[in-house]
Amino acid sequence: MIRPIFRLMPALAAAVLVSSLVFATGPGAAQDAPRPKAKAAAKKAVVRFEMLPTNHMLVTARINGKGPYRLIFDLGAPITLLSNRAAEGSGTVRDDAPRAFLFGMRGEAQIEALEAGGLKVEKLPVVVFDHPVLKALGDMLGRKIDGIMGFTLFARYRTTIDYQTRQMTFEPVDYEVRDLLKDLPERMMGPKVARERVISPMGLWGLTLGEPTGGLDDPGIPIVSVAPGSPAEQGGLKPGDILTTLDGRWTTSIADAYAAADAEPGEPAEAVILRGGQEVKLIVRPADGA
Repeated sequence: MIRPIFRLMPALAAAVLVSSLVFATGPGAAQDAPRPKAKAAAKKAVVRFEMLPTNHMLVTARINGKGPYRLIFDLGAPITLLSNRAAEGSGTVRDDAPRAFLFGMRGEAQIEALEAGGLKVEKLPVVVFDHPVLKALGDMLGRKIDGIMGFTLFARYRTTIDYQTRQMTFEPVDYEVRDLLKDLPERMMGPKVARERVISPMGLWGLTLGEPTGGLDDPGIPIVSVAPGSPAEQGGLKPGDILTTLDGRWTTSIADAYAAADAEPGEPAEAVILRGGQEVKLIVRPADGA
């Protein structure tokens, strides 16, 4: 298990479970405003990492031509983070930049260039402060940890992690990276506009189902109503029937029926029901849901 370090904002962090020696990661489904946009390139970059006794991946990098600095590659971090020492030494912030009392917070800054192995990242947004967990980890290992490589870095790439060779491969993708921490106040305090989305199913059946009344002992789920002229009515289904199988799948719950109803429009699907204690097999052709 790879242990995400960043727990300052747990709502934005994600635990990553590793079940194989090699797996791929990439940007999520959220489509946010640009800041900045990654440029796709054909060449892949390879970066070696060290697996720490704590199951964290440690990468050695140069920042603005200075270093090397030790950074944790953390798939649970919503931002990229630098300690004050690394930020000052690399010229990311000035030595006399003001600090907040809590953890020496310097706020937001920008790395002009970060290099690790064959990877070079430009204009990388970071947050500068001394994360207490990094200090504790460094004390335990006997060497300083200078920061965290988080979402604002790895979202720009399709990243493959090979735990046997201790290598990561970064392939640039066209993805608009958003600085999550910078936009957090606006996202939390801005106007809440309700959005309505209508999702059309693949196939329309025209029936309403109810919850089983006998729990696990029920052979299926009851059909509560059938819409007039619907594929269900044309196929012979009636209210009061007990649906036991749909398109070859058992239906002992509404969730089962929902999954089984994902059939091609116009194609025949067998529905097995109990009617008056007798098993009946019917053919239903769901209509196009688009």
